[in-house]
Amino acid sequence: MVVRKHRKDIVEADLYQGQLFLPDEKFTRLPRKVIALWRIEIVIPAAVLTSAIAAVFGLLMPWWLDWDPRLALISALVPLQAGWMWFRLKARWRFTGYRLTDDEVLVRHGLLKRSLETFPYGRVQLVEVSSGLLARRLGLAHVVISIGVREHAAIGPVSTDEAVRLRGRLTELAQQRAVEL
Repeated sequence: MVVRKHRKDIVEADLYQGQLFLPDEKFTRLPRKVIALWRIEIVIPAAVLTSAIAAVFGLLMPWWLDWDPRLALISALVPLQAGWMWFRLKARWRFTGYRLTDDEVLVRHGLLKRSLETFPYGRVQLVEVSSGLLARRLGLAHVVISIGVREHAAIGPVSTDEAVRLRGRLTELAQQRAVEL
């Protein structure tokens, strides 16, 4: 006998893929300043690229020729992409977080393509804190955890105080559980 679930249960199960990607209190969310940083990181490159495309088309199409609407469509693609990225920022922020457990670090991110990365403390080789120009102005920093040459994950951006705390805690836990190579 097949029991049918309600449509809401099916949609919620598909959205969060069971309990794996469920946004809960166990994962620490990034600060809300991150949304402002991401917005700036979207607007500046989009404005520069749109201006460059408009300048190139202005040079290629002298004023005495007829205006071609296909060129306007090409110029509009960059702002449309930026608008789409802007629209999904809060959802991206909602599904991004980290969690320190007794044995490992969990890093979750992604909106359309979700991922959950697990890093055992015993395999952590390097904990690095970095901050770009815009992130520094907003008081944010990234914490990068490396467990090998190609395996790494970035937590953040988080506040600079949280980055210092995470670096110290992760370094301490990695030293306690270090694995002999």
